[in-house]
Parts: sequence; C-alpha cells; structure tokens
Amino acid sequence: MTVQQQLDQLQQLHEVLAVVDLDQWTSDHEISTSWLKQICRDLQRKTFENNQRLIFVQTQDWFADDDQKTGLVLKQLQQELNSADISNFFVIVVTTNNVADAQDLLSVSQDPVPVQVINVTGKFLRHKTKQKTLYQYGSTDPVQVSLSSLEPREQFLLSKSKTFCIYPWIHLHAYPTGEAYPCCHAEMSYPVGNTRFKTLEEIYRDAPMRELRKDMLNERPNPACNRCYEQEQSGFFSGRRSANKHHGHHIKRIDDDQFRMSYWDIRFSNLCNLSCRSCGHIFSSSWYQDQAKLAGGDWKDRNRVLNYAGRTETDMWEQLIPHLDYVEQIYFAGGEPLMMEEHYNILDELERRGRFDVRLIYNTNFTHVRLKDRTVFDYWKRFKSVAVGASLDASGARAEYIRKGTVWQRVADNREEMMRVCPDVDFYISPTLSILNAWHLPDFHRDWVEAGLIQPQDLNVNILQDPTYYRIDIATPGYKTILRERFEQHLEWLRPQDPLKRATVGFESAIKFMDATDNTRLLPEFWQRTQALDALRNEELLQIIPELGDLK
Repeated sequence: MTVQQQLDQLQQLHEVLAVVDLDQWTSDHEISTSWLKQICRDLQRKTFENNQRLIFVQTQDWFADDDQKTGLVLKQLQQELNSADISNFFVIVVTTNNVADAQDLLSVSQDPVPVQVINVTGKFLRHKTKQKTLYQYGSTDPVQVSLSSLEPREQFLLSKSKTFCIYPWIHLHAYPTGEAYPCCHAEMSYPVGNTRFKTLEEIYRDAPMRELRKDMLNERPNPACNRCYEQEQSGFFSGRRSANKHHGHHIKRIDDDQFRMSYWDIRFSNLCNLSCRSCGHIFSSSWYQDQAKLAGGDWKDRNRVLNYAGRTETDMWEQLIPHLDYVEQIYFAGGEPLMMEEHYNILDELERRGRFDVRLIYNTNFTHVRLKDRTVFDYWKRFKSVAVGASLDASGARAEYIRKGTVWQRVADNREEMMRVCPDVDFYISPTLSILNAWHLPDFHRDWVEAGLIQPQDLNVNILQDPTYYRIDIATPGYKTILRERFEQHLEWLRPQDPLKRATVGFESAIKFMDATDNTRLLPEFWQRTQALDALRNEELLQIIPELGDLK
C-alpha cells in the first residue's frame, strides 16, 4: 500500500483533523524544531473525540548513527506531542521507513499508549547528520528526558529554578591539591573537603555537600555557586544550566542516597607542559620555577613540582573503578590530560569493557596528542561521542606568549592530523577570554575558519573571572569601546554562519559581561604582575600584544 492509498483508507476509518508532511523538516535543526513545535501547539485541543486522528507522513529522516531505527524527526515529533499535551492515542504516523519502531518513540513519553506507526511501500531517504547538528545550544531543556514527562517539582528544578544544579547528586570534582568541590565552576574559597584525607564518598556525605543540596532544593543561593550566577546575569550558558541540560535525566536521584558518580571530572595531577599566564602551579607543574621565584621565601621548600589528588598517587583511579559501570560522561582537563597516564588507563578500561557509549569531553591545550605508541586519535575514532575543546586563546606569537610553551605550528599540525584520522569528532576552540586576547580573538576565529580548520560555529567562549586582574572588565572606557566595536563587527560576519548560536552568544555575552562592571582599579595590579613575569621569562608584553598599550 502506498502513502496515498493508506491516507485514503484512514480518511474512511477516522475523522482526520490534519495531515502533516514531516518531510518539510530540513537540515536546519533549530528552525525545523520550531516549525514542528508550532504545528503541535496549533493542533492541540482540550479534548479529542474518540474517532479523531492527527496523521503525520514521512518518507525521509535524519540519523546520526547508521544503526538507528528511528530517526531524529520522529523522536522530535514524540517530544513535541508530549510538550503540547497531545495523547499518542490520537496520532498516526504513516512512513515508508519499514524499520520505524513505535516503542522507540514511547521511550521518550510516559503515555502508556504508543503512537501508531503504519509502514507503507515507497522510497525512504536516510540523511546522515553529525551529532552536534542535533544539539540545541541555546536551549535549557534536558536532552535525554522530556520535561513534560516529569513531576511539576522536577520540571521547576530543571527549567525554572535559579539555584538548582544536578551536579551535587551525581558528581564530585577534585583538584590536584586534593581540594574537592561540587564542580569545576565552584568558587575556590568554598571547598567541600579534601581527597588527600577523605574518600570521595565520605566527602559526598559530609555536611558541606548536604547543606549545598538542601540550599539548591530550597531556592537559596549558595556562595560556592557565585560564578554561575554571575555568568547567567551576562547571558552566558553557565555550568549550572549545562549540568541540568545534560544530566537532568537523573532528576529522580534527588530523593535517593546512593553515591554513584555518573559524571567524572577529577584532575588527577597538575602535570602540564605549558605555563599559561592565567594559570598557576596548582594546575601546571611547568609553573613551579616561576612561582617559586615570584613567591620567594620558603615557598619552594613547602611545595613540590608534581601534585596529585588522592591519598596516594593511584588512589583516585582505584576509587573510580567501581563507578565504571554507570559512568555516562567524563570530562578530562588538567594539568594537561593528554599527557596523563590516568587518562589513557581510563580509555583502555572503557575500551576493554566495550563502553564506547561513554561521552568523552576534553579541555586540552592540544599540543601533546601522543603517549607511548598510540595517539589519542586512535581512541577517539572508536567512541560514539567525543567533544574536544582546545584551549587556544590566540594564534602565532600571541599564543606562545599567553600560553608559554606552546609551539604554534605543532598545534596547527595536530588539528590537520585529527581531521585526517577522526574527522567526525566534534572539535571546537575553547578560548579563555581575558584582557590579553580580547582584541585578537575575532581575527584568530576568522583565520581558522577561512583556513578550513573549524566551522564558524566551532568556538565556545569561556569568560575569565579569575585571576581578577586579567578580566576584560579591567579595560578603560576607551578600550572597552574598541573591543565592543571589534566584537560587533565580528558578530555581523558570524551570525549568518552560526546556526548553533554557540559562538554568537559567546561574543554577545562577553560584551554584556565587560559592560556590567568597572574594574579599572585592577589595572595597576595587571601591569605589576605582567612586568614581574615578563622579567622572569625575558618577554615583553607590548612587543607581542601592542594594542594593550592603550590601557596605559
């Protein structure tokens, strides 16, 4: 039976209220989602008669995985039906996809009745799409659960709350010093324990974490979370919102007491080959000599070159092994994660267990991609979801000054090799936006796009908040005007080419962040610290970044 023959038959059996052609869906995910959302809202009624039906027809769909049975469009349809509160009972999908499975649709709905899927003869087109084209960067909705399927309290916590974050129920973060925090965004002055003296589970159950969870559930701001609050005020997509978006499907765990780390972010050590201006010895072993000279006194006697989290060098890895069965996402940062033995131990163990479903996310300086006889690219091409955020603040001599130890040509060569070996891995620039690179960042972004190394959308701005003397809001009013003009000019070029809006929102939010506060009082400290470090490193800021002369 063809599509038309099936429609004719259904017209005789039911009162058909609408026939919607799902093939109007295009490769532009955000526009198509908005279209389908509006369609479902328009079709919604307070009540439907028993014999009334809504029919959706499709002869094509988008798939990120060759093994998928049900494509993006049908899954999005189920979510929009849920959102519009249209019962599955009144919906029929007529499709030429002979493997479409109604049970796959039901998996994203709490409706006990599945959408009726009728297979008919005819050509079906399977369009290939990269995973990141399915992802709505501007949306705060959870990606693995429909809000409409949750209880009202759960919906509020994930979408409306100004304080709730799922991290304290599924995650703990540890620095190389052993200091533990609810996450890597938390204020450093509010640790919740120390992994040098206690296990992760002991810290999870101690009073500071219990109080934080209580605050979040009762809509009380907690000072540990001030960075996210500040970012949200400027329009940035904060770590808190990201946590709820990616891990909101664990919302039921707010009522259980089990310690299961489904999200990992443990900085095993401070091993790193760079000594970046905005960093320090806590996160980089390469900073040791410079910091000892700057601090003077007995600093060198009280601190060692290499720090590691945990009671022993292997303690953190040993504690994490029991959580391998339910880990869903691992964030690797450092130090420099691509230099660390622990990073490769984790990948080897995931590979041994066949856990290629675990999502891997990186923050890496991207200068070091080999350990022993394997490149990290050999691992990445086997995992279903890998996102690599390269901490590249600038290009050329500026990059080598801001992140000392960088050999810029090696970074470019690594990117080209990655494009050959694992081209489908999501790669984006993740610059730390500071006063040092603010003027140059638009040029760097555009240069890499024009060189074919990234797409315009592949840039995620991280606003520097600490050390405070490197913030972009230390700029004078005149320099802020220059930066604002450069950002706005860049945005004119960027907006038409950025369907994800990730890079666009980053630059727009940077303008708001810069204008929100006057921190020019920190300029003397900026110059004092810069000149002291320049003297140690035999460098001269204004020779490399001459535009900063306007700050004097």
